[in-house]
Amino acid sequence: MIHIETQRLVLRRMQDSDLEAYHEIDNRPGHCQFLSRPPHTIDQSRDFIATARDLPLGTEGHYLHVSVVLKQTGGMIGNVCIKVESQAHGQGDVGWFLSPDHRGQGLATEACRVWIDFCFERLKLHRITARCDAKNTRSRAMMERLGMRREGDYKDIAFFDNVWHNQYCYAILAPEWQKAQR
Repeated sequence: MIHIETQRLVLRRMQDSDLEAYHEIDNRPGHCQFLSRPPHTIDQSRDFIATARDLPLGTEGHYLHVSVVLKQTGGMIGNVCIKVESQAHGQGDVGWFLSPDHRGQGLATEACRVWIDFCFERLKLHRITARCDAKNTRSRAMMERLGMRREGDYKDIAFFDNVWHNQYCYAILAPEWQKAQR
């Protein structure tokens, strides 16, 4: 079971009842701007939620997405995810998506802070990475606020919308995270 609370948010497993909110967020103009895929159809959204709902925690090689719910309204406003790259080596990769209606309020940082903490503590990871399109200044700034350091600049790593895209890779180690949280 996943249930993480902050002052303003609840992070929990995705549920079938998240379908409308997830699909609406995913289909907002510009939401998929930095993703290498188009917005999901309603059937793809339904399958996405079913996978997230049923994927065992700690499964290697697949992103586990959890809902970010605003306590004040009880509505889903986005999601955070973890992909365990290797249990043996304690490696994971995180990501996040937030509705444009809730950006600029520190909610993504609040959600990611407790999510990264959960991933280090519960999944016993040693190193967590995060990647973003080089033009995604908001994600880069958030990774830096979280204490992550830029470790890589990937040139022409993703091709979508008929354009090659560059990405940055950030990372933080469990001891660095623990020290920063004190």
